[in-house]
Amino acid sequence: MEKSRKANVVFIHPDLGIGGAERLVLDVAVALSKEHKNVSFVTNHFNRNHAFQELRDNNFPVSVIGDWLPRSICGICQALCAYFRMVFLALIQVLFVKVKPDVYFVDQIPIAVPFIKWAGGKVIYYCHHPDLLASPLGGSLKRIYRLPINWLELKGTSMADVILVNSKYTASVFHKTFPEITQSIEILYPTIASSYLDMIQNMKPKSIKTLIPELEPLHDPFIFLSINRFHPAKKLELAIEALKMLQNKLSSKDWDRVHLIMAGGFDPHSTTNATYFSKLVKLSESKELSGKITFLKSPSDDLKADLLLACRCLIYTPVNEHFGIVPLEAMTAAKPVIACNSGGPCETIVDDVTGYLCEPTPASFSEGLFKILNNQDLLKMGVLGRERLEQCFSYNMFCTKVNKVVDTVVYGVQSPEPSLPEKIVEEKEDANLTHDSTVKMDKELTNLFESPCSTTYLSTADSSTDICDSDVSNQEETVPILNDHVEVNEESSF
Repeated sequence: MEKSRKANVVFIHPDLGIGGAERLVLDVAVALSKEHKNVSFVTNHFNRNHAFQELRDNNFPVSVIGDWLPRSICGICQALCAYFRMVFLALIQVLFVKVKPDVYFVDQIPIAVPFIKWAGGKVIYYCHHPDLLASPLGGSLKRIYRLPINWLELKGTSMADVILVNSKYTASVFHKTFPEITQSIEILYPTIASSYLDMIQNMKPKSIKTLIPELEPLHDPFIFLSINRFHPAKKLELAIEALKMLQNKLSSKDWDRVHLIMAGGFDPHSTTNATYFSKLVKLSESKELSGKITFLKSPSDDLKADLLLACRCLIYTPVNEHFGIVPLEAMTAAKPVIACNSGGPCETIVDDVTGYLCEPTPASFSEGLFKILNNQDLLKMGVLGRERLEQCFSYNMFCTKVNKVVDTVVYGVQSPEPSLPEKIVEEKEDANLTHDSTVKMDKELTNLFESPCSTTYLSTADSSTDICDSDVSNQEETVPILNDHVEVNEESSF
């Protein structure tokens, strides 16, 4: 294909809702459109009222195929139905759509890949996390049920022209889960959308009492913020239990200042969301924390940004999160992050520099909260986090990598390699940044990119483009999820 002609890229995604996977594919679409590529979406389900702004604004064409097909059979077999819906979509796409794209971008359900390849198409497959790990092994019937689904995932994934993953952690899990797949995989870190970056940079911080009127009586409130879907996989009860343990570490005066805001996506049609939300509320009541916790369902992007600017620290509780976009959102607002010492946060957060990495226990998280409360350099910690975001996970780096991958598949050539940003280390003078040690800011920035984790990583084909060489920690790769539904593996707060 001549590079002078615009490349046509079709995204195949099972459900264009509001989550981390949807945010990722939209960011890829925006990055491609900025380089004048034609982008469109094909999906099994799309509700314009429950979608990201780019889709609500009709920025990209969306075709819905197979929404009438069942999502489950008597409440079970969600994964099987999801695969069947995707097979139907793929068949319609390759048999009845006359104008074929130059490349398909597929994620979450790889069963579409073989049909596209058999029709002569090219495919980029983005693996948020191996789906076969999303379901407990169960008994004999469950194993038999999952056997063909797992085989189809393996075969579909292996047939892609390019395989992308969202982190070094996911890459290591991928290799151990699919040892039969020997082709190289590349890392495409998720990023923060340029529109969100602009919004954060242009917003004037608001008082937390303006955002949450019920906090008006508090004097100098110290706000911890949790942003995540109200879903059991996010382990939000960890924040509540840690907050209760923190109470025993503080004087009554300091405790009176502390407040936790738990904000996140909530689908009123989801039984899982409703049940888990109710469980969290009851837990806060049983811990006598009702007055210490504010729950916010599906806050707007504006409110979420306001909360990030107004809080002192983000609490991120998922265990073995595949990547985790929310810590990057906090780093955009120059806020430190407390997170589990497993999964993607080991690559985004530098322990004791841009936040704290904790064991997934209430005791460890409460210690992290206590350190934040007593840290005199929170502002500096937040600034270092923003520096790390700009150096390792910037939107420009994301756009360059996306277009390079697509150009390689479509044209057989790569886009020009970006020059690595020079790491400018300066002494930052700020009257508000008091530091009781003699360690200079330039030394901390130099240490910023040292590995927060300790073990090695299975190398990828494009490791040379990673300027942040933080290794993957020695973690348990099997991620416990509570059902077998082929679901968004990497969802953010919405």
